[in-house]
Amino acid sequence: MKKVLFISNVLSHIEAFHLPYLEWFKSRGYEVHIMTNAGGNTAEYCDKLFDIGIQRSPFNLKNISAIRKAKIIIDSENYQIIHSHTPMGGVVGRLASTSARKKGSKILYTAHGFHFYKGAPKRNWILYYTMEKYLAKKTDCIITINSEDYECAKEKFESKQTAIKKISGIGVDLKRFASISNDEKTQLKKQYGYEDKFLLIYAAEFIPRKNHSFFIEAATDLCKLCPNIKFLFCGKGKLMENVKKQAEERGVAEYFDFLGFRKDMPTLYKMSDILISASTEEGFGINIIEGMATGMPAVASIVRGHKEMVISGKNGFLFDSSSAKQFNDYIVKLYDDYALYNGMSLEAVKTAQSFSIENSLEQMSSIYEKYEK
Repeated sequence: MKKVLFISNVLSHIEAFHLPYLEWFKSRGYEVHIMTNAGGNTAEYCDKLFDIGIQRSPFNLKNISAIRKAKIIIDSENYQIIHSHTPMGGVVGRLASTSARKKGSKILYTAHGFHFYKGAPKRNWILYYTMEKYLAKKTDCIITINSEDYECAKEKFESKQTAIKKISGIGVDLKRFASISNDEKTQLKKQYGYEDKFLLIYAAEFIPRKNHSFFIEAATDLCKLCPNIKFLFCGKGKLMENVKKQAEERGVAEYFDFLGFRKDMPTLYKMSDILISASTEEGFGINIIEGMATGMPAVASIVRGHKEMVISGKNGFLFDSSSAKQFNDYIVKLYDDYALYNGMSLEAVKTAQSFSIENSLEQMSSIYEKYEK
């Protein structure tokens, strides 16, 4: 039987983004395997799950053990295609697949956002670019999901042995994330306890690059301009308590709700008014498309992943993440001008259509078919 292997840092990444791709392989008669840090969890949607303890940090010595474990498994399973995701999943997968590639396995890697990019710290280029330059030689195809990464990979990594492709993100299920009527939105707000509130929603892990603190600073003035505003933060992470403390110290805690990890994101998006992001680095930002699909204009920082979807002045606004005033000005515009808001809402829904799971799966399947034996 033909076999395919998906590799990522953590199992949740596979569950969040790649189940439709696993199903595509199953429909073609493949045995589907996953290799990751499963954290003791199981996965009924695959035939085999290998928990090899991949660590997120490139400096964690446990990754040496992960590479050894991966190599033993890969050398014994005879995979047709090995597809790695996430930075360390890509490192572990490709280093462990050297022998398998020589025997005919096709090695693919999806870059969900290179850590080296225009404006990135020099240390990122020294470490991550050097690493990718080396690993590209061990890869049959590098798949990118934004234009900046695609152009960089074409220039730096493409060769006779290494193809570079671009797809329209990793796909959003537009059946789950869909717009609703104003009456339905009003009812949802009432149901969740946000009646008469103007809701700004941000779904992101509490880590430095997601830049939650920016909104604490912005809220100091914004709450005076839009007194019924409320920020909804969805997600968890090591910085969450620090951000809560900052909101209290600034005297704006009442304008923020920390909702933690949520399984009802489609409903929360449908209920909310504006999708926001202050991320300082983003490879794609699937939360932007999910929010747009429900009819929300996006007000997001000017980074490569956001520029892929947000057309400033058409379906939302792009702001300088060093300017809280610029962010506030855009929010106030949408808050005050219903016609502007409604027009951007319609454009946001149109934009989301291009990033559907159907489109992404069609693009990705054409790549897979090329590398099938």
